[in-house]
Amino acid sequence: MTAGGLLLLAAFVAGTVTEIAVHWRRFQLPLLAAGAVVLLGGVLRPPPGLARAQRGLCVVSIALIVGVAVVEVFFRVVRFDFRHQAALWQQTPPFFRKPTVPVGTVFFRRDGPLEWTGPVTRRVLEVLNFDAAAYADEPAITVRYDELGFRNEPRPAAWEIVIAGDSFTELGHLPFAELFTTWLAQALGLRVLNLGVGNTGPLTQLSYLENYGVSPATREAMLVFFEGNDLADLAYEREAELRFQATGKRPFREFRPQTSFLRAVGERIRARRARPPRNPPPPVDAWFLGQTGRVAVTLGPPPPRGADLTPATAEALESCFSRFAAWGRQHGIRTWLAYMPGKQRVWHTRLEFASAAPEALTNWTPTDLPGVVAESCARHGIRFVDLTPALVADTQVHGEPVFNHLYDSHLNARGSRLVAQALARLFMENGGPKTATVPAANRRREQLRSSD
Repeated sequence: MTAGGLLLLAAFVAGTVTEIAVHWRRFQLPLLAAGAVVLLGGVLRPPPGLARAQRGLCVVSIALIVGVAVVEVFFRVVRFDFRHQAALWQQTPPFFRKPTVPVGTVFFRRDGPLEWTGPVTRRVLEVLNFDAAAYADEPAITVRYDELGFRNEPRPAAWEIVIAGDSFTELGHLPFAELFTTWLAQALGLRVLNLGVGNTGPLTQLSYLENYGVSPATREAMLVFFEGNDLADLAYEREAELRFQATGKRPFREFRPQTSFLRAVGERIRARRARPPRNPPPPVDAWFLGQTGRVAVTLGPPPPRGADLTPATAEALESCFSRFAAWGRQHGIRTWLAYMPGKQRVWHTRLEFASAAPEALTNWTPTDLPGVVAESCARHGIRFVDLTPALVADTQVHGEPVFNHLYDSHLNARGSRLVAQALARLFMENGGPKTATVPAANRRREQLRSSD
């Protein structure tokens, strides 16, 4: 009777506990049938020989079910993570981790201080089981993040310029010396605070400025707007703000360990049966026609047109810029927005598309989105700079890529330096922060010209 009851209980668990049922539901009917047969054997009186065999099977069933139950309960109590998420998290470069430390109302930043060493892009491809051959020669670098999770070595006590943005400002795959914020600080002879964090949108970046961007010396603040995903991130962040206003509950990002032994066994069996292909070929969308020949490249979703913006996204953009401008006026800080183009806008005339490339890529032509963003900035008194001309001009003259080729969409070291040069000229031509002396600014302008 005990064995039959345990078999029926096992059938119930296999069919109703969701995380276990996803792998073991198909055993529910066999367990129900076995439980019914065993219970029937407990009611009837079988012959002595059959009774001994039945008792043996009952003992084995009880031991097996109780043993599995004890193991299942043990791992749940100790919260052992069968997916080893913390270990995978540590293997993944910080650049490709979602920020997890709550800040502001619904936003997040990276944890810090933090240091990681390795080949950044190659390592994340290996963790994700992609073919990393394209980055076989990528050198190992050491990336450091300050106590608030931003790329400053070290974090200055005060700064004249603060720049917030997403992964195009963080540039966590480049050494600190190659960041455009580092180049800019050297070109101007000023302190530049980098508040760039990947997997964030403009509202998160505005929150960084509000919470961490002001010092007694700060005179200039810049948001770097990436056309590839900032509008989608903006819409998502605005929805999160509205939910918070309605409910008062903020989101959190915490590991949820997979503590079920039975689920872990089921996942392991399913993984072996599926046998996913290892190292899939790189997604080649086109070839960049450069100075050294054809270079295989990956392209992201093409930027939208201004007419494609939904009313909610357009309203969120206006609201964000209005808040940014008001923050600048409150602190006596001049506000800027730098428009960061994607690969396809910069390489538009130098691409040869693959035959399998989707029509959304092959039929795309440069859109009016920079003008739409510029008009919005003008309405709020935010100074606008489009980085596209500087990147396009260098590509046309030198024929060298300014972005990473495959998988990754970010600026390479050359592109980062070009952005720094464009921003340095911009600040110099607009008077520059008040702490820069005229002779020093003139000398640095000449250095920039000679480096072109």
